Amino acid sequence: MPDQASKRDNLFAYLGYLIDHEIDPLDREEEIWARYGRTVTVLVLDSSGFSRVSEIHGVLHFLSRLVLMRRVVERVMSDNKAAEIHFEADNVIAVFAHPDDAIQAALECHQLIAREGIMLTADEPFQVCIGIGHGAMLHSETLEGYFSKEMNFASKLGEDTANGGETLITQSAYARASVKHQDTFTIDCTQVSGLDLTYYRYSSTTTD
Repeated sequence: MPDQASKRDNLFAYLGYLIDHEIDPLDREEEIWARYGRTVTVLVLDSSGFSRVSEIHGVLHFLSRLVLMRRVVERVMSDNKAAEIHFEADNVIAVFAHPDDAIQAALECHQLIAREGIMLTADEPFQVCIGIGHGAMLHSETLEGYFSKEMNFASKLGEDTANGGETLITQSAYARASVKHQDTFTIDCTQVSGLDLTYYRYSSTTTD
C-alpha cells in the first residue's frame, strides 16, 4: 500500500489509490479539487493539412515543415509567458495564467509563421488552427495533463472547428480577455456532442 506521500504524486495515482481502497472519488471531490485543481488558460494548436499533404507528398515532407513551425511556436509561447508547452505530433498544447497571454501568443503564431515564409507545398503556406479555453481544471503531473470542459472545448475548437489561420476562443476565455483582444474576435457557434457551443473567432486571413 502506498504511503501518504506517494499516493498523492499525481491525480491518476491518487484516483487509483481511492478506487483500490473502495473509496468513491466523488466522496473526496472537494479534497481532489483542492489538491489538483488549477485555474488556467489552455491553448490547443493543430497543424492544417497534415493528412492531405502527407498522403500526396509523404510524411517526411510534412515533418520537415513541422520542425520549422515548432521553432516559431516554442519561441512565441515562451515570449508570452507560457507556463507549460507540450508538443504532440502536429499538435501543441500550451498553458498560461491569463487569456490575454494565450490570445497574444496565438495571434503572433499566425503572423510569424506567415512572416517566416513556411510553405506546406510549393504554392500553399503552412497554417495552424488554434483553440483557447479558460477555467478551473484538474491537473495530473504525468503526461495526461489537464481535464475540464474548457480543455475539451479548446481541443474541439482548435482541432475540429478552426480553419487554417484561425483562433477560436470559448466564452469563458473571451469574458476574461481585455477589451483590446475582445475587439479582435467575432461571435460564432458550433455543436459539441449535440449541444450548442458559443465561441469567438479570429481569422488572420481577413484581418492581417
